[in-house]
This record gives sequence, C-alpha cells and structure tokens, in this order.
Amino acid sequence: MKKQTQIHKVTKNMLIAEILSENPEKAQLLSEIMLDFGIHCIGCGAAAFETLEQGVLGHGFSEEDLNKLVKQINEVLEAKTGNFFNHSPKRGQMKENSKSEKTKNIKNFSLKFTKTAIEKIKQILKHEKKESGILRISVLSGGCSGLVYNLEIINKLIKSDLNFKKSGINIAVAKGGIEMLDGVEIDFVDNLNESGFKFNNPNAEKSCGCGKSFR
Repeated sequence: MKKQTQIHKVTKNMLIAEILSENPEKAQLLSEIMLDFGIHCIGCGAAAFETLEQGVLGHGFSEEDLNKLVKQINEVLEAKTGNFFNHSPKRGQMKENSKSEKTKNIKNFSLKFTKTAIEKIKQILKHEKKESGILRISVLSGGCSGLVYNLEIINKLIKSDLNFKKSGINIAVAKGGIEMLDGVEIDFVDNLNESGFKFNNPNAEKSCGCGKSFR
C-alpha cells in the first residue's frame, strides 16, 4: 500500500510568501490566482509579513471573498500538478510549448552569470551552510511591471526543473520560466544607489528600474 503525500491546507492566517515558498511547483499559478483576484502585493516586500486575510481584507474584499479564495487555492494544491502545466496566464507569455519546442528550448537554453554574481552566490551558500544546495530561479506574476524574478535556495531537485551546474553551483530553472529566462545575464551590484541581484533580460518588453521586475 502506497503512502499518500500529506497535503497541508492553506489557511487565511498563513503569510502570502509562505504559501508560495511551501509550494514551489505551483507558486507561479498560485501567484497568478491571487494577483487576478486583486491582491497586488504579490512579488513585493509586503508579501513577506502580510497574511492572506490581511491581503484580501486590506484590498477591500469581504470575508466571503476571502473564504472563496482560500477554497480555490486549496483546490489547486489538492489537484495533480500535471493538470496545471497547460494553464494559460492572464498575460499569455508562459504558455506550455509542444514537446519538440520544449526540447529545443532546453537544449539551447542560456543563462549567464557575471563573476560578481557567482562570487556573491557562493558567499551566500557558504554563509547559509548550504554549499551543496540548489539555487532555484523562477518567474512569478507580480512586481511593478507585471512579472518578478524569484531566487531561492532549495535542498532537493524538482523533477520538472531544468537542472545544471555553473561554476560549481547547482542551478535549477523553473519550467514555466525557461522561455523568459533564456539569454538572461544575472549580475550583482552593490553601490550607493542599489544593492542586490540584477537581471539583464533581452526578452523583456519593459523593465522596472530596480532590475527585478519586467514584462
């Protein structure tokens, strides 16, 4: 008898950022559901300390609306992941390609890192004592321009990701972001005006000045 994977249901008291981080394979879809619902703090700093209830009620929605959103999110989490690979986002830029197109994209995929970015990533991994960890890069709905880059360190491979090594670092690219991250150069800047990772993206129609949001 196979052991069933336990599903932890989302509640209104959970942090928005926590909902996304605990469900990396469906983070893109969940962020789109919440963004389309009307919670515009997805992808910004507010998501780190605002609960789902605060986000919904703070945007002028009712308790009934909140309950409907919680129900919808849990329905998505309970469904099989494969059911959502063909989900078409509101902006239409993340459509699933055909098998031949996906193979071509993965084969020719290019993601560049500046020397400064590589050094900073290694420094972070060492500081977090996760030298063997995986730097996962994904694209989520949100931010001031419509889409936002997401960087996180994970411990286990996600089968649907594109996984490879770069300068000794384990890299994973989320399946839904492969097309938009192809050809991107990741840099790290630290000066009087800004500090952090910056993405130079030739695929972006428009980028925000911080280099972290685009469309």
